[in-house]
Amino acid sequence: MRDIADRSTLVDDTANKIRQMVYSGELQPGEFLPSRKELAEQFDVGISTIHEAIKSLAAVGLVDSRPGKGTWIRPGALENVIDPSLITNRFGQVDVETIYEARLMLEVELAELAAQRATSEDIQAMWAALEASQSVMSDDQEFMKADWDFHMAVAKAARNVLIESFYHLSRQLLREFIQDAIGRPGVREEALQLHIEQAKAIERHDVARARDIAHGHMLYVKDRMLL
Repeated sequence: MRDIADRSTLVDDTANKIRQMVYSGELQPGEFLPSRKELAEQFDVGISTIHEAIKSLAAVGLVDSRPGKGTWIRPGALENVIDPSLITNRFGQVDVETIYEARLMLEVELAELAAQRATSEDIQAMWAALEASQSVMSDDQEFMKADWDFHMAVAKAARNVLIESFYHLSRQLLREFIQDAIGRPGVREEALQLHIEQAKAIERHDVARARDIAHGHMLYVKDRMLL
């Protein structure tokens, strides 16, 4: 257990160092990160630690990565990402149920606002993310990226940058639990169906239905994450 905890801390520390390179302006949105070998040498860690750190940053929308192409800072990443250390430094480790309750409120509010305000471009972004999700159902990490893109599209359609930023923070704080849930049998298929129904409601600008689906989705997430 100690080895697992130590490794988790090392991965988190490494992810935070990369995150700070972005916050400080050392790395700009759209810019490629150094190679994983170079980062491993820079931070004095193994390649596997860099790999896991990049996966964690990709899961929260700060970076994107493709085999053979490299890893880069996602455009617009700084507009939406709040460093989770701001919370943990102030309050310590926040329990999962508290974070979940905050995310539930945010999901429902974002769905309502998106149903009111979504443009045709927003709707297209949602469906593109859902199509991507369908194409990577067998790959947990790629599915997480597509799932993230869908939630980002909904959040952006709400046109409230403050709520959007809080939502991103809640996702970051729940990252490990989301990763675990997505790996469970049937979760990806059930989540995709809920997202499809939500996209349909938002496309119709059906506010009540969008809220209901978002709320139901979060109850489903609770059942899967807080067993």
